[in-house]
Amino acid sequence: MATPSSASSGYRERLLPGWWVWLVAGGLVVMVAVAYGAALGAPVGWATLIVGAALAAAVIWTSAPVVSVTADGLRAGDALLPLTAVGRVRIVDRDGIASLRGPGADARLYVVVRASAAPSGLLVHIEDDDDPHPAWLVSSRHPDRIAAALTATMEPTHSPRVEE
Repeated sequence: MATPSSASSGYRERLLPGWWVWLVAGGLVVMVAVAYGAALGAPVGWATLIVGAALAAAVIWTSAPVVSVTADGLRAGDALLPLTAVGRVRIVDRDGIASLRGPGADARLYVVVRASAAPSGLLVHIEDDDDPHPAWLVSSRHPDRIAAALTATMEPTHSPRVEE
C-alpha cells in the first residue's frame, strides 16, 4: 500500500501480502471456528471466529515491513540507510530478485523481500566502507517511486544513479 508523499516523507509503502495469504488465513480461522462451534456450541464458534480473524489480521499487518524514504534516509523494515550512504540504485524485476537471491548470491546483502507482496524491487548499492552490506535488496510494488523519492530527497551533489 503506497501513500502519497508529504513534507516529511518522500515515499512510504507497507509490504502487505497478496490476497491469497489473506484468503488462506481466513480459511484457517473459519475451519477452527467451525470445529470449536460444533464441539462447544455456536457462541464459542462465533467468538473464535471474531477473535481469530482479528488476531490473523493483526499478525499479517504487523509482520509486513514498511519501506519508506524520508529526510533521514531509506528505511526498510527496522533498518535505516542514511542518504549519504546511498549509491547506485537499480530497479529489478521478479527474475532479477530471484537471481540476486538464488545460487551464487552475495550472502552479505541486506534483504527485505516479500515475494507475495511485490513482484519487483530495488538493489541499492551502499557507499560506506564500514557497512557490512554491499547493497540492500528491497521489495516494492513501485520501485520507480522509491528511486524518484531518493533522488528528490538527496542533495543534488549526491543523487543516486538509477539504473533500469
